[in-house]
Order: sequence, then C-alpha cells, then structure tokens
Amino acid sequence: MSRFFAFCALALFSTLSWSQSLVVSTHPIYLIAEEITQGVEKPVLLLADQTGHDVTLTPAHRKAILDASLVIWLGKAHEAPLDKLLSDNPKAISVLESGIVQTLPQRNTRRVALNNTVDTHVWLDPNNAVRIGFFIAALRSQQLPEHKDLYWANAKRFAQEMLLTAQQYNTKSSAKTYWAYHDAYQYLERALNLKFAGALTDDPHVAPTMAQIKYLNDSRPNRNMCLLAEGHASKNQYQKLNPITFQAVDESMSGAGDFVVAWKKLAEQTHNCVLNARK
Repeated sequence: MSRFFAFCALALFSTLSWSQSLVVSTHPIYLIAEEITQGVEKPVLLLADQTGHDVTLTPAHRKAILDASLVIWLGKAHEAPLDKLLSDNPKAISVLESGIVQTLPQRNTRRVALNNTVDTHVWLDPNNAVRIGFFIAALRSQQLPEHKDLYWANAKRFAQEMLLTAQQYNTKSSAKTYWAYHDAYQYLERALNLKFAGALTDDPHVAPTMAQIKYLNDSRPNRNMCLLAEGHASKNQYQKLNPITFQAVDESMSGAGDFVVAWKKLAEQTHNCVLNARK
C-alpha cells in the first residue's frame, strides 16, 4: 500500500499546472474511470472502437494526449503501439507497471504458464477492477483535491457494487472446465470457479492447427465442452471439436456503458456455458 501512494505522489508531482482532462486508453479501464469521476468530470476514451493490440493513431489521438493532465493506459504489454508516445511521458501512468494489480503469466494452448510474460486482461478480476478504481481516485484526488471526497466516495461505491456482483458466483462445488478459442479469460477463473483445459490458438487472428485440435480432442476432460470465443471466430475452425457448447464473449467490453453490468454479462455468459455443457 505504501508503494501505491508513493507511486501516486511521484507520478503527479509535475502535473499540477497542466490542463485538467483525464484520458484513458482502452474501454474497460475507461468504464472504471467513468464510475470514479462521476459528478466531477467526463474522462476521454483514447482508443474508441479499437483494442490495445490493434491501434491506428491519428492527430486527434496525439492532441488528446498532449492536452491531458493524466493519461491512464494498461502499458506496453497490452498497447505496444502507444509505447513511443506514453512510456516516457510524465503524464502517463501504466496500470500494469504501477504494482497495484495482481497479474498472472500468459499460458500456452496446452495450459503451461510462460515465464517472463503477463496476461494483460487484468480488469476481468473483480479485485483488480476495484484496485484500479481506487488507483484512479487517488491519482485524481491529488490533481483535483477539491473533489477528493467525491472521488473516494465513488470508488467505495464502485468497489461495493463490483464485489457484491462477483460474490453471486461464489461456489464450493468442483471447478468447471472450459476451452477458450484463445486464452483471455483466466482472470475470471477464481471468481467463477473455472478450470482452463486448453485453447485452440495463441493468437485469435491465427487459425488453430490440426495438431492442437487433436490434442484438445484427445485430452478433453468432458464429452461436451464449453468453448469461449470472440464473436468473429469461424465455425469451420472449431466444429471439429464437437460436441461443444459455443459461447461468444467480449472480454474488451466494447460498446458497454457500465463496467459492473458488462462484467456481469460476461460472467453470466461464461457461467451458463459451462453449466449447459454439463447437461
């Protein structure tokens, strides 16, 4: 915790004279920022309709960064195209490099954790979402101390809503296995009592190999398996795994207007998929 506040103080030491706008890189973190800044300000979403992996920067993006008093981004591991603009920018704070979230390593398609890697989908862990909320409250409270009480009240309200929602899925039953088209959901596993049984591909833009499809079929823990995948996944690429219960999910929460609602939708879809696969 002392590291948290020391980081806030250091990061904001030179920002007090700048304009007051808050810029947030990607949609899930933006939704959290909206919760924390409610009644005070409207944050700016930098990468609207873009994921951190695939970024096309325009002059408007550069101007938004230039005009901001604070830019919150996930970090190079998730948003490599932003690295040149933000890594040495004293106004930019990386969530992944801040030390305020608990991270997990990436896993290969056969469930093996990969050394010196980080799974960047940290917002899917309810505890991480809460930590990010309090982090934003601390940062903005130092820049705009006249709104400190409201920032912290918003952060506490968001934390309560998020954790109460996550608690609905607490269960002492055995972990429910699932497959992923690509491994993007491990931060949901503790909250939903899930067990990862493998993925089709390391990259959602690369088709799975026949060897990996054979591996999944040969090692399937249940006859019928839940398969979580992005909506654009091709049926031709996963139908060789039948019987499956297919569920399209969007871990990036694109188009959502409320973080807790979006998280609950994702949790419900995942929870129902694994349960229906057991029927």
